[in-house]
Amino acid sequence: MKIFLSFLAIIFLSTGTLHSKTLPISVKVAAIQLQSADAGNFQKMKMLAMKAKEEGAQLVVFPESSVFGWLNPEIFTKAEPIPGGHSDQFVDIAKTIGIWVAAGLAEKGPKAGEGSLPDAYYAYDSGILVSPQGEIVIHHRKFNVLKNAFNPEDCRKILNEDQCSYMPGPISDVKTVQTPFGKTSLMVCADAYVPSEYNPGTAIKALKKLEPEFVIVPWGVTAGTMEECGKNGFNATGFAEQAASFLSTAFVIGSNAVGTREYGKYLPSYYCGTSGYSDPTGKGVEASEPTAEIAVFDIQNRFVAKAGPIWNNAVDAPKKCPPTCKKYNASWNGEWWTTVWGKMSVCECTPGPY
Repeated sequence: MKIFLSFLAIIFLSTGTLHSKTLPISVKVAAIQLQSADAGNFQKMKMLAMKAKEEGAQLVVFPESSVFGWLNPEIFTKAEPIPGGHSDQFVDIAKTIGIWVAAGLAEKGPKAGEGSLPDAYYAYDSGILVSPQGEIVIHHRKFNVLKNAFNPEDCRKILNEDQCSYMPGPISDVKTVQTPFGKTSLMVCADAYVPSEYNPGTAIKALKKLEPEFVIVPWGVTAGTMEECGKNGFNATGFAEQAASFLSTAFVIGSNAVGTREYGKYLPSYYCGTSGYSDPTGKGVEASEPTAEIAVFDIQNRFVAKAGPIWNNAVDAPKKCPPTCKKYNASWNGEWWTTVWGKMSVCECTPGPY
């Protein structure tokens, strides 16, 4: 009997709640892992968005450069302004299907310089978020562009320049808006990269100051071989985990393409898929099939955070869990449990006031 009672005591001390659970609010997001050969195929993109909606998605995310493909030199003569013909296509998808749409696309910039083709313009690597009513609620121009990545021969032919790049957007494009998903932002690929030896992280540092709750990223993560895809540095969900951990206040969800990258330097190159999301602690969930055309994620508005050992429900949990959740701009919902007896417990946190 003593052994049995001791076991019950351990159970009581190792898990607890201060109030009954309410049903969690969640959002279903579909990462459309567009085949690189389907860039610009709006009929295909609309069909994929419709399928995602049938699976319950409230938001669909298309990859970076979904209209031309990344580093396609045609952007210098064929990209359109935003709003414009290409962004209007995503607006049509959102309104027709009744779904939120995020996408990466090239955007027409200023007129190109002396000696360029008559119809040549510089271009931004942009992203948009469109509401189901067809309103572009976020328009972001990528700040952290890769320098001189286009094929030099194309640069000379079109722009009369030895090397060329996307035009960097202004840092003021880093912003948040209120959506049904919370305080929301959109970043394009490398703008969501954390500071490192090779990247000062200017864009994500600016975003961190805004304390977003939900960050959408059209990714363009590639590798030199298919075998590298999924490994560290070649995994879209891995980058989402790094961004979420750095921000510490937001869920980060993104979509990456699949297939061969046909343009620019550093070929051969392959889009790695591996789309997914991360909670604010940096714990990610990757698509079960890394190259699936549609990956739907049910993102709950709760997450768990490590709090060290918690010894009881009456005193220790209320002491340790609120500040643990507060680190992520979240509130403790009263739930906790022990994962390693005597060493580690976790608190369940809900984004919002603390």
